[in-house]
Amino acid sequence: MYRAHLQKLEGVWTGEEQVEGEGGRYTATGRLTFHTIFDGRFLLVDYIQNVPDKPPSVGHGVFRKDDDTEKLTVTWFRSPSATPSQQSDGVAEGDALIFVEVNGKSSTRTTYTIALNRLNVITERSTNGNDWTTIFEGAYRRPRG
Repeated sequence: MYRAHLQKLEGVWTGEEQVEGEGGRYTATGRLTFHTIFDGRFLLVDYIQNVPDKPPSVGHGVFRKDDDTEKLTVTWFRSPSATPSQQSDGVAEGDALIFVEVNGKSSTRTTYTIALNRLNVITERSTNGNDWTTIFEGAYRRPRG
């Protein structure tokens, strides 16, 4: 099961993000707060992104093993710019969790990796399933304390 992978994310992570948006590339700060519930069966995440001179972007995600498909899934509730599907399937590869979301002819692939006290999140987009372009890179650390 994926419980051990999910529990590694537990805690508060803050860091810097590079985003490729409609107006070009920009830098943001992000905070992710993960916590497991129901004996590790679910991992909840609250996310906030701050960009100077823009309203914050927020999201709430629920990671879990789907009862019907037995796949690891994440469902996101986001503001602004929610996608129609809001859900993606994932796999654990080594220390990485990889989620792919299909939205019409476009797909996004988000990879979460942890090394020591550092969390990296990379989101890539593809229109053909083969050629992936990075649209988001976040590097986070757990606050000391």
